[in-house]
Amino acid sequence: MVSPSGEQRLSFGPFEADLSSGKLYKLGRRIPLQNKPFRLLAMLLARPREVVTREEVRKELWPDGTFVDFEEGLDTALKKLRHALGDSAQNPNFIETLPRRGYRFIAPSFRFDLVDQSTPAKAETHATKTETEGAAEAFTLAKGVRWLGGSERFWIGLAVAIAIVLGSILGWRLARQAKAAPANIESLAVLPLENLSGDPSQDYFAAGMTEELITALGQINSLRVISRTSVMQYRGIHKPLPQVARELKVDAIVEGTVTRSGELVRITAQLIQAPYEKQLWAQTYQREFRDSLGLQNEIAGTIAKQVQSTLRPQAQTAIRNKRPVSPEAYEAYWNGEYHLDKLTPESVKKAAGYFEQAITKDPDFVAAYNKLAGSYRILGNLGVLPKNECNSKANDLTAKALALDPLSGAAHAQVGWGELSNGLNFPKAGAEFRRAVELNPNGTEAHEGLGDYYAAVGQVDRAVAEMERAREVDPLSLIVNEDLCRMLYFSRRFDDALAQCKANLELDPQLQRPLWQIGAIYAAKGMNAIAASVFLQAHERVGLSSSMLAALKRAEQETGLQGLWREWLQIASPAIKNRMLDSFQVAEAYTYAGYRDQALTWLERAFEERSFGINYLGVDPTYDGLRSAPRFQELLRRMRLPQ
Repeated sequence: MVSPSGEQRLSFGPFEADLSSGKLYKLGRRIPLQNKPFRLLAMLLARPREVVTREEVRKELWPDGTFVDFEEGLDTALKKLRHALGDSAQNPNFIETLPRRGYRFIAPSFRFDLVDQSTPAKAETHATKTETEGAAEAFTLAKGVRWLGGSERFWIGLAVAIAIVLGSILGWRLARQAKAAPANIESLAVLPLENLSGDPSQDYFAAGMTEELITALGQINSLRVISRTSVMQYRGIHKPLPQVARELKVDAIVEGTVTRSGELVRITAQLIQAPYEKQLWAQTYQREFRDSLGLQNEIAGTIAKQVQSTLRPQAQTAIRNKRPVSPEAYEAYWNGEYHLDKLTPESVKKAAGYFEQAITKDPDFVAAYNKLAGSYRILGNLGVLPKNECNSKANDLTAKALALDPLSGAAHAQVGWGELSNGLNFPKAGAEFRRAVELNPNGTEAHEGLGDYYAAVGQVDRAVAEMERAREVDPLSLIVNEDLCRMLYFSRRFDDALAQCKANLELDPQLQRPLWQIGAIYAAKGMNAIAASVFLQAHERVGLSSSMLAALKRAEQETGLQGLWREWLQIASPAIKNRMLDSFQVAEAYTYAGYRDQALTWLERAFEERSFGINYLGVDPTYDGLRSAPRFQELLRRMRLPQ
């Protein structure tokens, strides 16, 4: 409606916006507001409770501006508008930010005409109003509602006006209460920062900034931060934030953008309480691009401190400055991590090659030394390379990593694995894994290693708990999920282990390892027919010839589980004779085939060779049928494993 003086006004809370003249009033007093902030307000008022997208704002207010002009102008306009309204981005009463979407006007509004334009309402003199004063303002505003014809319209208008102001007062009270209590955030994920520069060559900078943020935030005590392996799977995928939060099982999400224009780089970041899409904190940084890697470290530390302050002021953190890493080294490192998680002989070899490239590009890259050490240990465990050679290389790489950074949790975890699997020095291994957890509570390697240690010494419940903690940090990691399945198997929670292994296959239906584990679980449950069928599927994925597979199928159909493995031993006999197969793998085959003495002989060889899996012999259900044998008990005693 238009008043007699030609003014078209819209009321919300104590404010009135004159849409025709571009003026904003608060209880009749003029509030200075520049053109673009007011036009932004008008766009939002025109569509209450609807989302006004950033693109719509750009087309309306910055039709000819550059992207950077729009980004800077929009931030400035929003800040000025919120300042004029006394509003907060974190706890909004009027303008709500919807991450990745736009903005929404959330307060009730009411269009009306003022009867007496010449007498403005008394200016507000106190920043904080009592509820009695607020009610008085409600009646004052109600007097300004023009009679629309008849008492019914008057009372409707009066009721609406009172409801508007009392609703605003209630919003102020709720906002104060929300600010008094910190958000209940115990876990978060940093989604890959989006490169908005239009220059694909800047992707490395956005990815590097994401990595630095994860590392810095991971040092906040008592805060679970999802690892890079899991969050990078959301790169370029724009799912609703509540859905991402459910998939990663987190309370909050940090997301942002990176924009480079000439010699300037602009980084925006915001902390979102994901289930409600509520913005808790936001900040924009703009710097010269001369030292982009130093900028990553600086901003990551700053954001980590501000997020910590937002979440839990009492928490202590040790945010350490990290030495910048070259972009080329980072790129090789990320490729290595991608292939390492596949955990096949070919993929681990590729991963090792990428980590070596990363070290060549940057000889002081600590994380690359740790990952390369881990790759060598896996290659030795898989029998791709001689185990002693792999352990020696891994130990040298770990020593280099610790020399570069004695506080590297991942490096201490690598020391722990060396002591656990090769040295069988369980006290030393446990101490190193605990130190790794202490240095980096959000380090996947630390919790994995501690879980392996607990399993070896017979504390299977604690082993499961540590692997579950590792999965909380890295929920989409294939390695972590497979390790959890193994720990559940060791703890005799067969149904839980089966569910976990089947979930692993859903992550990647082409995997081989979950099938071996599923077969072992069915065998431990006494369901030999199903176990034989699953083991046969696993053999098919290994790549055996058609004639070999046909022989295994005939044996499985005729004599079940034992027959399948006896046929496999016949097929593999040349490789076994020439010691081309891992001793622990051969012992497992003899066990399922029912050849107890041969199984014990190969277990003893596996101990001498420190084959992967031998350190779990005290808890592995696969060998429950051998536990009464004196040779088995003597082997456990020699290894200092639980009986």
